Amino acid sequence: MSLLIQGIVSGISLGALYSLIALGYSIIFSTMRMGHFAQGDFLMFGAIIGYQVLVKMELNVILAFVAAIVSTSILMLIAERLTYRPMYTRAGVGLMMSTIGMQFVVQWVVKIAVGTEPRKMPPFFGSDNMTYNVKMFGDEVRFAHTEMMILLICTILMIALAVFMKYTKVGVAMSAVSMNTRAAQLMGIKLTTIIAATYIIAAAMAAFAGMLLAPRYSVVFNMGTMPGQRAMTAAIMGGFGSMPGAMLGGVMFGIIETLCLFYISTAYRDVFTFVVLVVILFWRPQGILGRRSITKV
Repeated sequence: MSLLIQGIVSGISLGALYSLIALGYSIIFSTMRMGHFAQGDFLMFGAIIGYQVLVKMELNVILAFVAAIVSTSILMLIAERLTYRPMYTRAGVGLMMSTIGMQFVVQWVVKIAVGTEPRKMPPFFGSDNMTYNVKMFGDEVRFAHTEMMILLICTILMIALAVFMKYTKVGVAMSAVSMNTRAAQLMGIKLTTIIAATYIIAAAMAAFAGMLLAPRYSVVFNMGTMPGQRAMTAAIMGGFGSMPGAMLGGVMFGIIETLCLFYISTAYRDVFTFVVLVVILFWRPQGILGRRSITKV
C-alpha cells in the first residue's frame, strides 16, 4: 500500500509538469485551431536559457526563471510572426508542417549557440534526497521534498491561469475568440493582441515546465522531445483544446507512467500508457473532457 501511495503522489507531481506543457498545446489549439508541435522544443529553449543564467552567469534562480520565460516568449512571438502567421489564411497542412519544422529550427539554433554537450542543472529546492516520512495505513510513506514543491508550484500556476482566463478581459477575450473568431472581432476584440497573449502564455508554461524538468534530465538540445510528445498525448487524452482536460490528462498520464515504472517495467511504460490512450479514445474520441464537434454541411 505504501508503494502504491508513493507511486500515485510521484505520478501526480510528474503529471503536473505534463499538465503545464499540455496547457500550452490546449491554449494554442482552442484559440488558433492549430496543433503546436514545437511546444516541447520551446520547453528546451527555456531550460537552456535558465541554465545559462543560473550556472554560467551565476545569477539567482528567480532571475533564471524570468529570463527563461521572457526569452521563450520572445522566440515564440518571432516564430508566430515570421512562420505561422503567413499560413493562417492558407488551406491545407502548411500550418501544421510549419510547426513541425519549427522543432528543427529551434534545435538547430540551440546546437549552434551552445553545442550538443549535456549539462546538469542544479536542484532548486535543496537536496534531491530530502524526504518527508508520513505514517499512512500502518505503513511509512516517503514523499520527496522536490516532488512536493513541484506539485505546489504547478498547482499555483494552473489556478492562476484558470483565474486569468475567467476573470480578466484578455482571458475572456481569448475564450470568445476560441468560440467564434469573427463574432469576437465584430465585438471589438483585437485579434492580434489575443494571438500574442495566447503564444506568450503557451511559451511561459513551456519555459516554466522546462526549468522544473531540467534538474531531472540533462539540459541538452533535444531534451524537450519526449516531454513534449507525452504532454501532447496527455492533452489528447483529456480533450484537445480543453484546459481542464489538459490538466486531467497530464495528471492521469503521470500516474499511469509512474505506476508502470513501479509495478511493471521501464521498458513498457510508453506502450502501456499509449494502450490506455487508445482505450480512452475508443470510449470517448473527443477525450475525457473534450466536446464533440458538429460540422454543418
